[in-house]
Amino acid sequence: MLMIAFLCGFIWDSQNSLGSHGGDPSVYESPVEHIRFGYSIILYGMMGVIMQGVQPLFRKGVWQLSAALTGVAILFYLLSEYLLINVIRGEFYFPSRVFYQMLWSSLLTMLCSPVIFFVLFKLAKWCQFTIRFDGLKRPGFRLNSMQDH
Repeated sequence: MLMIAFLCGFIWDSQNSLGSHGGDPSVYESPVEHIRFGYSIILYGMMGVIMQGVQPLFRKGVWQLSAALTGVAILFYLLSEYLLINVIRGEFYFPSRVFYQMLWSSLLTMLCSPVIFFVLFKLAKWCQFTIRFDGLKRPGFRLNSMQDH
């Protein structure tokens, strides 16, 4: 999960924060040169931590909560990114149009994520892959070391 968060954050930052203008002009209307490369990696990591809490339900095939949480996580990400830009600019400007754009992006994510989850479950079934939850256990690791004595 952390590798995927790193990869997605790296790609997003590469696309939007590199260049002489400080980002994509359609996303950032005024140049912001002080946002450092790598902030999206941290935000994607925080979204992943939120999503890890429902992993046991997802493993059982209950994807409905994961679909809703995906939309909430995207809203959290977009809101965090916009607030970070406002802090760096030194002003707080939050028009309702921006909020509605964030909200619609989150709702569309919630609507599209069941299709993605359906495809993932079918692909796992087709490949005869079992989604399992091993956590942090290592093979051969015992919690009670007193058994060895």
